[in-house]
Amino acid sequence: MYFLYSLLLAVWGVLLLPFFLYRSWRRGRRLEGLAERFGRLPASLGPSDGGAVWFHSCSVGETLSLEPLVEALRARLPRARFLFSTVTPTGRQVAVDRFGAANVFYFPVDFAFVVRRVLERVRPSVIVIIDTEIWPNLLARARERGIPVVLVNGRISPASFPWYRRARPLLRHVLRNYEALLMQSGEDAGRILAMGAPRDRVRVTGNLKFDREAGGAPPAVSSDLREGFLAGPGPLIVAGSTHPGEEAQLLETLRRLRATPGCAGVRLLLAPRHPERFDEAARLAEDLGFSVRRRSRPEPGGAEVLLLDTLGELAAVYRHADVVFVGGTLVRRGGHSILEPAAFRRAIVVGPSMENFQSIADVFLAGGALCRIAAGEEDPELQRRQLLDVFLHLLQNAGERERMGAAAGAILERNRGAARSAAEAVAALFDHRARA
Repeated sequence: MYFLYSLLLAVWGVLLLPFFLYRSWRRGRRLEGLAERFGRLPASLGPSDGGAVWFHSCSVGETLSLEPLVEALRARLPRARFLFSTVTPTGRQVAVDRFGAANVFYFPVDFAFVVRRVLERVRPSVIVIIDTEIWPNLLARARERGIPVVLVNGRISPASFPWYRRARPLLRHVLRNYEALLMQSGEDAGRILAMGAPRDRVRVTGNLKFDREAGGAPPAVSSDLREGFLAGPGPLIVAGSTHPGEEAQLLETLRRLRATPGCAGVRLLLAPRHPERFDEAARLAEDLGFSVRRRSRPEPGGAEVLLLDTLGELAAVYRHADVVFVGGTLVRRGGHSILEPAAFRRAIVVGPSMENFQSIADVFLAGGALCRIAAGEEDPELQRRQLLDVFLHLLQNAGERERMGAAAGAILERNRGAARSAAEAVAALFDHRARA
């Protein structure tokens, strides 16, 4: 099975290589971290006398969600070294900013010889994988060495579950290599059990992001944003993690809002999900006649459209929104987390596509802490009308915004505790490994 998997992985890599080369050329950047991705890690990442915990998170959101778990584990394992791997360059940059460049590396390509090389260099006592990433060779090679692997914040989306279930005959062997599978919800636990996971290793511990978001943004960063980039008259709608097709809808809605009596001063902040789309979003707004101010360029004066073209500041921006729109929801992308704006008790609006966060969305909808428009991308005019109605209602009703924000904050507080539970499980495995 592992030979066939490795062969398919190699074929997939060869087929996709032209795409990666083309994308790298278009962005004007070389392929990053090739040596690390093939296991050539610097000597500074070598074994630690106090043992090491290797955390793996794919990209920005998963890396940020690690913070409360890392904080809880530092108190329990004061002598251990914490190392962090990511897949994407943006995820790596966030990890460097939060945890230090000397502790960060790119996740290895999942070939057995590459994984062995990395395990020999790092020699972790425990491997912690955030969200649901299943790497068969890493899991198998870690088990050979007696290194426990823990899945934390595990999630199986409704869209991916049917595909995973079809692969149950193979997955049930792979999932046995996890020492613990700590899932976000009962639904996620049920899905991974249906995929073949051993029942005695599956637990529901909650969502790490509830713990992280309750902490808020650093006041110094928030003050800088408020007094500089965000300064200006009029209410502010913050649209975070937007995707192609959403900016045009939001900008047209802004045009209609500003034409409404009493709303001429409304401003819109766009924060595209992917950095390579920053310029595209700026051009789109300018082509529609809006004045644009970019975070990366210290330009004087206010603007109708603000563009957050930096990384790691979206949470701080949410704090200063009057209304928040969370992207990936007007188009079929499955949505993004609503927990960051909830931490600042903001009124939150999403579109119909929230499949990736359905259980969270259901809790917020039931608690009156979320507005969800119904129109899909197949009817853009209806989407714009519904967005306009929702934004107008919230902007003209401060009491409703405050009520929704308070409900969101209360939901966050009720659901905290995942980081503590996960830290206890990881620390116990670390200690057991140290005694072995």
